[in-house]
Amino acid sequence: MATLIPTLTLSCADATTDLINFSVVDNLNITKAVIAPSKIKLSTGDLTLFAAASYTKSYVYLKNTDDTIAINIEITDGNDTIQLAAKEFAFFPWTSGSDIIAFSASGTPYLEYAIFEA
Repeated sequence: MATLIPTLTLSCADATTDLINFSVVDNLNITKAVIAPSKIKLSTGDLTLFAAASYTKSYVYLKNTDDTIAINIEITDGNDTIQLAAKEFAFFPWTSGSDIIAFSASGTPYLEYAIFEA
């Protein structure tokens, strides 16, 4: 078993009356990196990025590498949608109960992705 160590740091001096400055670190036990960081060119058509039947509980990393085009991520239970604007990223746990679908708002941006099975 391997350990994946995600770290999130948030800091800002002018968003609220209080200074924001904190970091969260976790140690996640993973069995393997099923897909190490890779890139794929998307289009406006749906692409099943991760099929639920192919994975167990996992941690998903996604990054829109484009400078202008948004990328839409849907989890096919119909309730969960993420829109990654240019250069935005996401890291989240996924129970693999539904497929993860990706498509671009327009054009053909690249999506960087990885999945780590727990």
